[in-house]
Amino acid sequence: MCFDQMMIQYSAPTLCDIKPGNLFSIKNVNFSNSLFRKWENEFCSHGLSTAVVDRSQKTKLVLVYNRTWVHKILSDKSVQSYLDGKGYKTELGTPKIIRSLLSRIKQGTNFPHEIGVILGYPVEDVIAFEKFQGQQCKYCGYWKSYSDVEKARQCQCRYKCCSGMCKKMFDAGYSVHQIIEKYKVRYSR
Repeated sequence: MCFDQMMIQYSAPTLCDIKPGNLFSIKNVNFSNSLFRKWENEFCSHGLSTAVVDRSQKTKLVLVYNRTWVHKILSDKSVQSYLDGKGYKTELGTPKIIRSLLSRIKQGTNFPHEIGVILGYPVEDVIAFEKFQGQQCKYCGYWKSYSDVEKARQCQCRYKCCSGMCKKMFDAGYSVHQIIEKYKVRYSR
C-alpha cells in the first residue's frame, strides 16, 4: 500500500466524521514528508489536525484528529479527572494536552494508553485496559472493550466499513472532498 492509500484508509473514520481521531504506524521507509504536508493541508481544510512522531528508529506514528470533537471530549469532567491523574494539565487546553501526549510517545518508555480517549474510546475502557494490562476484555477490535460490547462492535464495524469504502473511492480517483461528500450522502448520522 502506498503512502497516500495508507493516509486515506487509516484516517477515513476521522475524515468522515464518525471517529474523533485515528492513530497509525508507518515505517520510516514508507513515510514521505512532502506527501504528509499535502495531506496535512487537505485535512486542515476539513477541520482536522495532524501530527507525526518518531516511535522508534524504524517507525513513525501519525495522529489525525478532529479539533472540535477532541476539544469536546477533553472538556468532559470524567476525562479531565482521568488525565489530571496521569499528570496532564487539562486546564491548559487541548493543544497542550496533545503536545504532552506526543511528547510521552516520543519518550518511548511507557506508551500513553490515555491517547485512547482522543481516539474516541470510552474512558472506562481506557481505564480498564490499564488496570487489567490489556487482559480480560469482553471484545477486542480497534480497542479492547470492557464495558458496552454491542456498542463497541457496532462502532468498530462502522469504522472498518468506512475505511474500506474510502480506500476504494480514493483508488478509483475520487478526491478527499468527493469522498467525504459521498460518505455523508450514504451514511449521514
